[in-house]
Order: sequence, then C-alpha cells, then structure tokens
Amino acid sequence: MEINSDIYSLANYGLKLIEQNSHDLKCAEFFFEKNTYISIEIEENSVKNSETGEDNGVSIRVINNQGALGFAFSNKLEKKTMDNLCKTALKMMNVGTPDPDFHDLPSSFQNYPLVNGLYDKELKALQLEDSLDYINTLIEVCDNDELAISQSGSFISNYSKTNIFNTNGLEVSGKETSCSLSSHIIVEDKTNKETSFGYEWQSERSIKALNALNVVNTALLEAKRNLHRKKISNMKVPLILSPKGAIQLILRPLASAINGESFQYKRNFLVDKRDEQIGSKLLNIEDNGLIDGAVGSAIFDGEGVPCKNKKIIEKGKFLKTGLLHNSYTAGKEGIESTGNAARSSYSSIPSIGSTNLIMRNGDTPLTEMIKDVKEGILFDYTGDNPNISTGDFSGLILHGNLILNGEIKEPLNETMIGINLLDLYKNISSISKEFKIYGSLHAPYVRVENVQIIGGLN
Repeated sequence: MEINSDIYSLANYGLKLIEQNSHDLKCAEFFFEKNTYISIEIEENSVKNSETGEDNGVSIRVINNQGALGFAFSNKLEKKTMDNLCKTALKMMNVGTPDPDFHDLPSSFQNYPLVNGLYDKELKALQLEDSLDYINTLIEVCDNDELAISQSGSFISNYSKTNIFNTNGLEVSGKETSCSLSSHIIVEDKTNKETSFGYEWQSERSIKALNALNVVNTALLEAKRNLHRKKISNMKVPLILSPKGAIQLILRPLASAINGESFQYKRNFLVDKRDEQIGSKLLNIEDNGLIDGAVGSAIFDGEGVPCKNKKIIEKGKFLKTGLLHNSYTAGKEGIESTGNAARSSYSSIPSIGSTNLIMRNGDTPLTEMIKDVKEGILFDYTGDNPNISTGDFSGLILHGNLILNGEIKEPLNETMIGINLLDLYKNISSISKEFKIYGSLHAPYVRVENVQIIGGLN
C-alpha cells in the first residue's frame, strides 16, 4: 500500500467496474487507508500487553438515484478483492432502502488548506523498544512514591495514510501521525486506608512533544489532592470549572449538540436555538481544523472535503451556521459540507465529528477569578454525563474541592451538582486566561454563578 501507483490502479479499476455494472448509479466512493501502530498497556503498574501491527484496507460506498446505499470493505488490496467488493456493494444498493434526503457525494476541489505539523517522520519510524521508555517512566514514578499503590495507563502511536476517490472526480491523499499517553494512578493514605485516584493524558502529533513525566506527576498530584474528602451541606454558590470540568460540561455536550445529524433528528437541547443568545457574552466556541500541529487538525475530512475554521458560538450567540456537517446532512439542509465527516476506520461509513473544538480563553487570571469567592466549588471531574436531549445534568462530583474565602480547600465527598446546560452557559461570569489542551479539546477555567450543590451532610 506504500506505492501510490498501486492505489490509483485499484481505484480506477474499481470505479470503472462499478460504472459498468450499474445502470442506476448516482455516485460511488473508494476509501483506502493504511495504519501502522504501536500499543502498550499498563495494569497494576506493569506492562500487561504490547503490540505492533498494521491495519490496511479499502471500503466502497455506492448510491443509486433513489438514494439507496451499498457498502462493503476488505483488508485485502487485490484486483480479485475489488471484484468481490463491487459485487457485494452493488447487491446491497439494489436491495437497499431508498433515501430521498441523500443529495450527492462531494465533487473535486481545486484547493486544499496548508496545515503544517500533522506528520512526524520520527514518530513514523518509532520502534516498540523506544516506546517502552515512556511507559517505564510512568511505572518508575508510581513505584517510587510511598502513597501510590497501583497504576493503569497506555501508550499509543499511529501512522496513517489515506486516499479517497469518487465518481465526481474527487482524488485526494494525505498522511498523518499521532501519539498519546495516559496515566490512572491510585493512592492510599497509610493511616486511615482511604484511597483516591488521579487521571491525566496527553495526545500529540509529534513524539518529541510527549512528556511522560508531566503526565504521571499530574495524575499523581491529582490523586493525592483528592484524599481526605469532606462532606458538605447543600448550597447555591459559584462553581469554578477546571479545564477538565469545562470539557465535560461544556465542550463534549456541545460536540454532540452541534452534530448536524443529531440536530436534524431533533435529539438535542439546542434545537430551535440557532441564531439565538444561549449564553453569556463571554462564551465563544469554534471548531478549527486548521491549527498547525494540533491533534484534531486535518487537510481534509473523511470524505475528502477541505477542513475549515468554523465559529459555533460567538459572544454567547449560537450561530445559524454553527452546526457540523458531512455531505449527507449538508445536502439534506441544502448547504455545503463543513468538512466534518469522520471515520473511525475504512470499515465504517462517515459519521460527523468535531476537529479542534475550542472554548476561547479570557483575560482573567485564575487567582483573580477565585479570590472573591467566599464559598464555592472547584469542579474537576464527574463520572456522569448530561442528558443531550434536554440539557439537564445531575451528577456526582468525583474530583472537586471546596473554596473558602478565595482559597481552595478540602476535596469533596458525596457531593452532587444539578444544573441545565443552558443555565450554565448563561451564568458564566468569568473565563480565565489560563487554558489546557487535551487532544482536540481546548478549554480554560470557567466561573459559573448560582449553581445548586447537593451535599452529603443533608
């Protein structure tokens, strides 16, 4: 699959075969993908599994004039395989359900954006032995800490190359690399045997940007900070979302809510809210696939459409153009795709996904944001998720701290939070200039007023 001429030859052969064998064909697409990966897993602070491998394959989509879809895929790249794939996909199309909402696959594009830093040749050449250095750093830090009793985690690196062809003249190819490291550490207080955990992760395009020591030490510090938890009473107070908290209660729910398919099926809390003020004027969110070196960036999406920088919420207003689309949902709405077709692999048809989802940071230092809080809550992590249909959230604060007179105090025990996401957006009163990046999600600290907290003392 490294040889481009082989890919082009197979694609041309497949496209001709499809066109010759279907009299009702509207459009067709071939998606080729090569992945080379390294995966190492830690359990109980030792290497549980390590693996290197390749996953190469091709898929075909065919759609007839009634919108019926046929799809097939294979991990073999041979002419004989292409024959079987085309026959299978056409059979599925011929018995498929007509879809009047299907418009067309993308046409060819004259220009694609220039996005630097998506490919690291050093990461592509990485060997398993080199990768173990990152894992050994995690293990060593856990072994040498008197409170740490266990750790799970992982190292993953990936090189991928993609080629997309369709009957509308689209031909595009690209390559990229990525790597990630995670640490989940459990600590125990030696006196009362209370345990707690901390979690941290990092994803990058370049192997040199990965910092194992920072990842494991951050996870360890978070675990220790959550020891000696304290029950509190019910209160209605300011809530400070950490970047992780802002990702959980703002960015991830929004990523689902601005999905064009979810929106068109009226499955989420932002339906009928386009072009309306839904939050504080401090709230600004964009989906930007063009940031150099960012994990969520790409030159083109899973259908070959150029990626873009799209504003979603501007000064609290949910923009009319603030939805993410692939070619299907865009055609259904009568607009162009936003370049957000997402594929987990060649074995799946395109869904919709965000690129780099960014909540813009403000200009207030975190210390300034907290200093006048007489009583409040720092929210870092919950194991619960908001209801995307209604926007309601009620969940246990697994990692959070009491704030008293501008100082962060004890971690919380048996404490819950209840709020509707639209109320959360509207009650944002301050956004920090500090921010963190977790993979494709960028978030600052966020202060929210008048949040209902349910304490374990009541």
